[in-house]
Amino acid sequence: MIVLRSDLLAGFKNKLFEINAKNVDNFDILLENNIIFCNFTSKIVKYGFETYGYIINNVLYDCDRCLESFCKKNKIKTDLILTNDHRMIINDKYEIIYFLNQENTIDLKNTLLEILLVEIPLKKLCTSLCKGLCSKCGLNLNHKVCSCSN
Repeated sequence: MIVLRSDLLAGFKNKLFEINAKNVDNFDILLENNIIFCNFTSKIVKYGFETYGYIINNVLYDCDRCLESFCKKNKIKTDLILTNDHRMIINDKYEIIYFLNQENTIDLKNTLLEILLVEIPLKKLCTSLCKGLCSKCGLNLNHKVCSCSN
């Protein structure tokens, strides 16, 4: 997601960005249609630019219990500060991105992918009621009851 300094200076509200995430290196994440959708608002603040909004997408996972693929819709609140002020780097409320005054563009694609990675659940379940696989025959217990004695 390339953002122009001129757009940040003008400000934008609820701007929709579509980011092609088909060929992303070093990121183990699968997205439906390989696209990240973002809805952001930007404003000038005393230390640079504040960009906030949501990352909205469908992430594809494999269930940890039944091993079937499923899609989970995510809407992740995101607050970014683009600044050249070194003092702002130590801040727990915002994701701080160093943005020099002489730069005319900034690519936020990897930052947004990192935010998606942090949001991956430790236990990925297709549903909270997933029954998993039979430990003897491997049958998916969400679809059928097996005849194995448990």
